Formats: sequence, structure tokens, C-alpha cells
Amino acid sequence: MIIFATGISGSKRLEYLEEVVKLARGEVEIKDIGSLMFEKSRHLGIDIPEGKILDLDPFALNYLRAAIFEEILKEKSRLGKRKDLIISTHTCFRWKKHLVPAFNFYYLNRLNPDLYITVIDNIHKVKARLEKRPHWRGRLSIKDLLIWRDEEVFITEMLAQYQNKPYYIIARDEGPELLYDIIYRVEKRRKKGETPALKAYLSYPITHVQEEFLVEKEEIKRRLKEAGVIVFDPISIKEVELLGYAEEAKIAGQEMIEVEVDGEKEFISVRELEEAREDIVNQVVARDYKLIEQSDVIVVYYPIPTLSPGVLSEINYGFTHNKDVFTIFPHENISPFFEYYTTRIFKDVDALLDYLNSQGYLA
Repeated sequence: MIIFATGISGSKRLEYLEEVVKLARGEVEIKDIGSLMFEKSRHLGIDIPEGKILDLDPFALNYLRAAIFEEILKEKSRLGKRKDLIISTHTCFRWKKHLVPAFNFYYLNRLNPDLYITVIDNIHKVKARLEKRPHWRGRLSIKDLLIWRDEEVFITEMLAQYQNKPYYIIARDEGPELLYDIIYRVEKRRKKGETPALKAYLSYPITHVQEEFLVEKEEIKRRLKEAGVIVFDPISIKEVELLGYAEEAKIAGQEMIEVEVDGEKEFISVRELEEAREDIVNQVVARDYKLIEQSDVIVVYYPIPTLSPGVLSEINYGFTHNKDVFTIFPHENISPFFEYYTTRIFKDVDALLDYLNSQGYLA
């Protein structure tokens, strides 16, 4: 199986994929296009500084990339069915305020990947990491990065649709187990004609809920995963809360908010977050709908008696997009609209798991 893995600079895509390789224990290899291009140029006696490669003449850049893909195609033949191959790359770069393409349709068609994925990370982490690299420092605002990330997702998904292949958004904070399970417990099983593992989008109220409910949500997530369910959790991208911190900082007369990135304290501009407010809010909704699309079912945990517009929208979206919606709802009074768009309602997670097992969802 060939996995075409994309992700913008600063998302730690390669590091994430290397963690997946460790889990696979020799079943998969990575070919990182960027690293191989620098290595190839050195072998040709041309030392290209990291910050200058995107300034190369497009013809030279395409030629260098083509040389790498020719070698990868040979590697594909060598590996045969013995190992899987992950191609780590970009689809585009947002360089000097314009897009630079980072793939070639000719080689993509020859490669013919089995699976497309995009690794994404919280945008404040991406920003902090890029600001530490001299060739990226000061080039892109939070809004620029949000646009670039959206472009990377969009183009990768279009490539997958063009080749009629599966596509997934992978949140880096979910850990390498998520992608490992998608490769080996879903797509490879499907390719062999076997029953794939169940994929579930976990929907629950986030705004104005008590901490104990979020603890209970984590327990439900743990129980689902123990039962073999692959879970997509929308809170793995925590960008909306940045807007709340920015608002508090603005009221206090502060220009920066403090965040933790890779174990270190970093500072993000309040002004940049305010400028990106609309992008952040709209992308949350669009991304959650995409996570629903790549799931088989929706599991809703609804511990509060009041209505949550976000959860109700996700229920409606999933139900009307051919997904079964299973709800854990411990209260007696149920809205008829809530019940109408739900496949089945359970009092607790035990009842849900018993039902899934009895109906063959956990086969």
C-alpha cells in the first residue's frame, strides 16, 4: 500500500509519520520528498540552503523533484508487497504571498497511491515553530497559515477524489495510533476484502460544560477505543479557545498571549488572532463536517439537558449524510427533533457497546 501524506511546514508531519513507522515495526518505509531533494542536490554538487530552494527556477525545481520520484518508482518495484510506503510531501507552498506547486500529476498518476491523508496541527503551534526558522520568520501571519493549511487539505482531497481514493484529515494530537489504525485496520483490510474497523466521530457539547463532563467524555472515548472503534475527536484541534484568550488579553491591554508549544513557552499576537477570527470559526465547522464524512457513524455524548447548536448541527449533518447516529443521553425528556435525527438512543456507554457488538459493528 502507498500512502500519500501531506501537511504544511510547521505541522511536524514527518515526525508524526516516523512515530507511525515505529508502531508498524518494519512494515512501512517513509520517503520524505523535501529531505530527498536536498540530498540529491548535494550529490549533484549543488548545495542549496534550506531557505532558498523555493526561490529556484521552477524548471530546475520540477526537474529535481522528478528525479526523486523516478527513484521512488524504482523503490516501489523493489518493495513489492513486502512493505508499505509513505510519501511525505506538500501539495503546495505559500511562499512570498503566492502559491508554489509541490507535486507533479504525471508522477502522481504513475505512483497511484492507495490512500491520501493530511496531517494538521493547531495553528498557534505551526506559527511558533515557523518563527524559529530564519527563512520562515515573519513571512506568514496566523491568517496566512490558516489559508495555507486549508489549501493543503483542499488540494490533497481533490487529488484523492480525482483518483477515487480514500482521504483522511489526521489531527497530530490524536497520536500515531490513529493513522496506524486507518492504514492497517481499515484500508488494508478493505483492500483485502475483509471487514474494516468501525470509525466513529465523537460529538459532544464543548462550550459552557462542566469539567466533569469532559472527563466522562474521555472515559467514553477510551471505552470505544478499547472495543476496537477508531475515534475522531473534534477537540484534538483547540483553536477556538485561542480567541477567548485573545479577548481576555485585549481587555487587559496585552498585545500577546502565552501558549505552550513542544514543552516551551511561546507568544502569539493578539492582533493576528483577531484578524483570523472568522477563518478560525468557519474552519472549525467545515473541519468537523469533514471528520464526520470520513467516519462510519456518529457517537453523541449528551450529558446536559440544554440544547447545543453545535451538536445538533453535527447530528443533522451526519444523519442526512447516510451515517448512523448513536446517542448517549441519560435524561428522560427528549426533544422530538433530537429523536428524529438519531438512529438509536442509549442511557450509557455500556448499552451502546452491547448494541454495537450485537449488531456486528465491532466484528
